[in-house]
Amino acid sequence: MELKQLGNTDIYTTPLTYGAWEIGGAPFFFDLPEKEAVKVIRHSYEAGINAFDTAPVYGFGRSEKIVGKAVKGFRDKIIITTKCGLRWKEEKLNSIYKNGSRQSILHEIDLSLERLKSDYIDVYLVHWPDNDTMAPLGETIETLETIQRAGKIRYYGLSNFNLDQIKEAQQYGAISCLQSQYSMLFHEVKEKELPYCGNNGIGFQAYSPLARGLLTDKSPDLLKKSRQRAIQYFIKKTDESKHSKVEKIKEISAKYEIPLASFAIAWTISQPHITTALTGSVNPAHIEEAIKGLQISISDEDCNEINSIILE
Repeated sequence: MELKQLGNTDIYTTPLTYGAWEIGGAPFFFDLPEKEAVKVIRHSYEAGINAFDTAPVYGFGRSEKIVGKAVKGFRDKIIITTKCGLRWKEEKLNSIYKNGSRQSILHEIDLSLERLKSDYIDVYLVHWPDNDTMAPLGETIETLETIQRAGKIRYYGLSNFNLDQIKEAQQYGAISCLQSQYSMLFHEVKEKELPYCGNNGIGFQAYSPLARGLLTDKSPDLLKKSRQRAIQYFIKKTDESKHSKVEKIKEISAKYEIPLASFAIAWTISQPHITTALTGSVNPAHIEEAIKGLQISISDEDCNEINSIILE
C-alpha cells in the first residue's frame, strides 16, 4: 500500500487503519473471543496495514490490551493511535464521562502504555471535547505537550472537535491530527474541518467510512438484527432518506464489480485531505474487502453523480 504522510509529522501511514473499537466488546459490542480478535489484527498487518486505532473506553481497556498482545513482535513497524479524555466510574455505558484535565490525562497515559505493553504511543488523541468537567482546553493541550516532552507520545491531536475548537487548541500547541466521522452519508466536516486540516498540516483520520454498516451489502433490516449493539442503535436512529441514497450509490458501485463496502472505502480515501480511513472488523474477509477499495479508481463522472446523491 502506498503510504501517506500524517500532516506535518514524520509518520507515514497506510490509507487504511485497523479500527479496534469493535474488538473491545461491551458495552458497545458483544464480546469476541480474544484469540479471534488477535487473529484479525495480525491478519490486517500481514495484509499490509501499518496503522491501528484504539481507545481506553473500547471495552474498558480490553481493546488496548488485545492490540498490545496482537502487535507483539512487530510493534516497531506499526503506528498506534489511542486516546484520552473518556473515563468511567464503573464498567457500564451510563457511567462514562468526559475529563480533559491534567490530572486525568497524566493518569490515563500510563494506564494506556501498560495495557498496550509499549514504551510510547505514536498518536495520542483527545477523544471528545470535555463538556462534563469543563477542564480548560489550554490545560488539556499543555498536558499533552508535557507527556510528549517526556517521550510517552510522539504526536497528539483531537477527535470529534469542531473548527473553532481546533483553532483554540492550536493556541496552546501543535495539533498533528484530527479524527472525525466521514463517509458518503455523514460528511459534515467536509465544509470546514477537513479543508482546514489539509491546508494547515493536520492529518485527517476518517472513522466510520462504511457508516457503521449502511454502506455495505447488508440490508437495513439485517443490520438492525446485528449482534453488535452499537450498530443496532445507530441503524434504528438513522434517517430513512439515507437508506434511499444507499440504493442509488449501489447502482453506481455495481459497475466496478466490487462489494459496496470496498467502493465506499475507495470513495473515502480518494477525497481531498483524507490521510487514512479506519476500518474495523472481527472478520479477516472484511479486511480483504476494504483492501479491494484501494485497487480501483472511481471515474470523475461517477464521483460527480455520487456528490449529487449525497447532497440531495
